[in-house]
Amino acid sequence: MPPTTYDVYYTVQAAAARDRLEDRQRVAFDKGIALLARDPFLSVSRPISSTGDDRTIRLTQNVLVEYTVSRGRLLIFIVETFNDKDVLVPDE
Repeated sequence: MPPTTYDVYYTVQAAAARDRLEDRQRVAFDKGIALLARDPFLSVSRPISSTGDDRTIRLTQNVLVEYTVSRGRLLIFIVETFNDKDVLVPDE
């Protein structure tokens, strides 16, 4: 029996942020989403609600997503990208 995967959906805002990713970022993003669709409760993800169904994870070094899990569905509602130019006080 093949492993169960969750159907992945995006809010309009999350899809727009995903679509703005550079090609290299998008490849890594898609790989991360594929892994997440197999198991949205990975040990590196963190609950952001009391039920644990709303979660956050850093998919890559520079991409964070927030999502909710419900009835075999994974809804990505935030895709946030970071780069070193966005840092107010860099690590030294």
